[in-house]
Amino acid sequence: MLKSSIHEMLFQLGQQELSIGLESLSSTALEKFSLQLQKYSSALSVLQKGLLSQPKKTFPNEVKPCSHFSLSGNTEDKKIGEELVRQGKVGCLILAGGQGTRLGFEGPKGSFPVSPIKNKSLFQLFCERTKAASAWSGHPLPLCIVTSPLNHTETVKFFEENVFFGLSPSQVFFIMQENLPFLDNHGDWMLEHPGKIAEGPDGNGHALRLFFSSGVWEKWKQGGIEFLNVIFVDNALADPFDLEFAGFAARNQSDVALKAVERLSPEEKMGVLIESEGKLKVIEYTELPSGVSAFPFSSPGMFCFSMQFIAHLFQQMNVELPLHLARKKALVLLGTAKGFVQEIAHVWKCERFIFDFLDYARKTAVVVYPREKIYAPLKNAIGEKSVDSVKRALLLHDREIFQTLTGRMPPAASFELDPAFYYATEPLRERLLTVPLSDQDYISSV
Repeated sequence: MLKSSIHEMLFQLGQQELSIGLESLSSTALEKFSLQLQKYSSALSVLQKGLLSQPKKTFPNEVKPCSHFSLSGNTEDKKIGEELVRQGKVGCLILAGGQGTRLGFEGPKGSFPVSPIKNKSLFQLFCERTKAASAWSGHPLPLCIVTSPLNHTETVKFFEENVFFGLSPSQVFFIMQENLPFLDNHGDWMLEHPGKIAEGPDGNGHALRLFFSSGVWEKWKQGGIEFLNVIFVDNALADPFDLEFAGFAARNQSDVALKAVERLSPEEKMGVLIESEGKLKVIEYTELPSGVSAFPFSSPGMFCFSMQFIAHLFQQMNVELPLHLARKKALVLLGTAKGFVQEIAHVWKCERFIFDFLDYARKTAVVVYPREKIYAPLKNAIGEKSVDSVKRALLLHDREIFQTLTGRMPPAASFELDPAFYYATEPLRERLLTVPLSDQDYISSV
């Protein structure tokens, strides 16, 4: 009976080829396969297949570099942001659906250790910054962690085992993004093994919809949150509660505010800021024409969304973002002369990107920051954007804060500032001033 039902679902989906090995599956495996198939629709199958048959995306017409922007360092924005955070009006959503595969690491990327001395994980850094901002403001500021089916259970367990890194569990929310099937070169779905569709996370573009539909938006809105900062878990310098940025978004009354940095080269793998038809846009680096260099700013993936705008997107407009194709490697079942075998092969992955919400924003605003102050991504095991470069960036960041707070040159040796110093009260500043530079203990723990 169950096999017949699965055959019928595959027929309705137009994916009859996925019945390979069905006869040999156990009842448990059949049940799992049936549940997986029920997540998807024939409309999705048609949509995905159509992506491959469409002409290759062209660069938008009449584009120009982003010309409307501000520079960071605005003291008035910081004052506005300070008041917003003290009133408990800012929350943070962390996009953390990825694994540490490219780093040779088993587990969620957010659990990867990156700090120079204490080997704190990315999750720990963000939680400690949130704890510091909460203590400074007098409010338990909320975090929402967006996981994926790849790492949700491990991520929640990591937080629980580490007692939420000093945060109250009531401050931390978890939502899980969804999967989409991988495609072959014909646009058909593929199997990972008999009875399991090969699939992967559907991109960060669905995060806001899940944030809204899960009830977290409603809970936060009732709690007084007006602005939502969005950061990526692999950016070790991201500040979940950047005071100046929150103030910048509020002062400009923007639906969406973006941070930007100067591009290092036309080959850098970052989205590029452009203006087209009066709209600010971010073009994914995989969709840029080769050698495009006329656009000076890139998006490091840091946004501030108005909570009202998020409601507008999903209550009034019911926005559904477009899918983008990306070439990836995945474990799939392939037909060969010797039969079907599992291999790592190139597949097409469909993703939604959060920056596509810019198309629906009534007002946007861009603030350009020095890269070394806000952007230290962990992408690779060695070389550029690796753990070594992240540790150097964290050390330089802490050195600058130390010197700003004390007026003294920082210690010559490597050290870490406790994130409490990022929101330094006068007693903490006095502590830095009075303890000898040779004493490292006070720097890494308060």
